[in-house]
Amino acid sequence: MGSTPLGYTSCEDCRGRGKKDDGTPCPRCEGTGMVAAREWHRPENQEEKWTTGKRRFPRYLTNLPLTVTFRGRDLEGYCNQIAEGGLGALLPEPFPVGKVVLLQFAVPTHPTGLRVQAVVRYEIGFQHGLEFVSLNEGERLAIRQFCSELPSVSRR
Repeated sequence: MGSTPLGYTSCEDCRGRGKKDDGTPCPRCEGTGMVAAREWHRPENQEEKWTTGKRRFPRYLTNLPLTVTFRGRDLEGYCNQIAEGGLGALLPEPFPVGKVVLLQFAVPTHPTGLRVQAVVRYEIGFQHGLEFVSLNEGERLAIRQFCSELPSVSRR
């Protein structure tokens, strides 16, 4: 999917292939071929993190079906917030913070379904924050256009 996302490096165990020599998924990178260059940890007071500082992109309310692929498993959920830089999703089970997952979803402003990699930035129960790490300009534009038609999330 292009270059390695910022903050990630190729997995040394599988040499960035995502698979061991026998073809099974690499356990260290969980088949992505990438590992975090440094660990990201959720602050103890997540609410404070959410309400201080400015976000890079405004959030918008939506209700999109979403498939998340992690460790070779597909899980269905839905996106309840979206922005140019990522999305918020309700998923049927918690995903580990810092892991790279594959997201598949459709927006009406893009001719085909989107398949993008994202990093799990936080999880609180079944609510997850996912930051896009592999958007191309066409996908980013389609998300920006889709967001322009949605109600914004008001900050507290």
